[in-house]
Amino acid sequence: MSHQLGRVVSIILHRYFGDIVQTVGDDLFKCGSKPIGMIVKTTGLSRGLVIESLRTLLKYDIAAFEPSVNQLIAEYKLVPENVLLLIRYPRYLLQVKSKYGSEAELLIEELLQQATCTATVLLVTIATKYKDDKEKNITIMSLKDMFISLATAGYIQQAPVAELKEGSEIPTLVPVATIVPDLDTRILLQVMNAGNFNDVKDNIYWKVNYDRFHQDFRDELMIKAITRRIDENAGELMRFLLEQMYLNSPAWAPESNPVSALDVRDRCRRAATDKPLLQQYVDQYLKVLEESGGGFVRRCGDASGGQFCVRARAAALQLVRAALDHLVTERLGSKAARIFRLIRTKKYIEEEDIQKNAMLVNKECKQLTYKLLEEHFISCQPMRKAATAGGMAKAIYLYHIKLHEVAHTAREMCYRSLHNVSRRALHERTLHARLVDKQKRVRTIVHGMRLRGEPQENIDDVEETLTPPEQAVLQGVEKRLKQLSTAELELDKNLFIFNWYFTYPET
Repeated sequence: MSHQLGRVVSIILHRYFGDIVQTVGDDLFKCGSKPIGMIVKTTGLSRGLVIESLRTLLKYDIAAFEPSVNQLIAEYKLVPENVLLLIRYPRYLLQVKSKYGSEAELLIEELLQQATCTATVLLVTIATKYKDDKEKNITIMSLKDMFISLATAGYIQQAPVAELKEGSEIPTLVPVATIVPDLDTRILLQVMNAGNFNDVKDNIYWKVNYDRFHQDFRDELMIKAITRRIDENAGELMRFLLEQMYLNSPAWAPESNPVSALDVRDRCRRAATDKPLLQQYVDQYLKVLEESGGGFVRRCGDASGGQFCVRARAAALQLVRAALDHLVTERLGSKAARIFRLIRTKKYIEEEDIQKNAMLVNKECKQLTYKLLEEHFISCQPMRKAATAGGMAKAIYLYHIKLHEVAHTAREMCYRSLHNVSRRALHERTLHARLVDKQKRVRTIVHGMRLRGEPQENIDDVEETLTPPEQAVLQGVEKRLKQLSTAELELDKNLFIFNWYFTYPET
């Protein structure tokens, strides 16, 4: 685990959980797995604070535990990949809202905040919170139906169950198969009217299934890439192929099992009202997708009118290449990106050939090549030619790209940028904390006054407590924080592409 990853993990823990949890998380990141006694000793915190911090980390799947060598003491370790998921929460909410609506968003949001929760507590909590909100019109019945839909689609799943193995005093978390719950609406209404959960017998806990969301993110990346490369009909055809892929292949398989063209045609026929051209020219679109789809789809047989495989590994490779091209362009300019693409295309190339093919001035070409080498975007392999009669052996230098290593370098840059963005946002909030708190108080008071139906004049008097200079400062702060938040989400998207690429072994 890298230094840059440790920095970004530390600042994310501080943002969401505070100083104490950050201290414990930093200690686990640096030292790996440790028992509670060692954490107390190295952090200088009291045992109670360390236990409370570990409880928080375990609750949100940010830490894990396992028995030590003697099977009597638990050792704890941090899971940095899950820490980075905290900044992805807005994307989860946007994804589920776009597919299922605002009720699904409320369910996922509450479950993300609670980490794990029983279905009864989750539904009753949300229904109670919004029972007086006439605009949302939330009912316990509609929430129950939406909960079942999300569980059926796999966006939420049952939390693992703790089991104690023989010879060990440390429990092991065992995943369980998700069974769609049979919720009784009458019991939910009784609990809601009673206002307490003491008599609730529901003991099945639920959590958000991050992997299901990540599958959606991956599918959207592939569909958007095909849409930009060909057109909307080809993107829709890619969506149908992915839907068929899930029926007979593991979700993250490098290459799917064959998908029959007959099944794809049937799926296109059912969607003929929305995409009439796709239904009419489905065979032609399949051929275009195979030949010009960037390797996302491969024809793997002729049975049943043709069989096609979805190549997730090839898609990840193409998207990583595109991300690296964009990174080099933004960092070193378009001419450096031209050299980078040339070297990648030729695989191995001499410096003189770079100057000829890139069509750049010799001096500028050398400077950009050495800059790419300095930034670790390209590598240099020295080779010696065979010595001629009466002459010395001459060395030549071949430039090439080690894509796996360059992707690691780019991911480290993303970590560093993410840390800088988070630090800057923290600085903005700290610097203007007093003004932001004042604005929140004013908005809370104004909202209460409007609910009570007080005159507009009184509301204007309260709003005027924020002076024009203060409002100008607050607008600037909000603008900068919005820009930083957007940058954070874009960095997270790039990190998702790189991590997707690294899920497959290097070839």
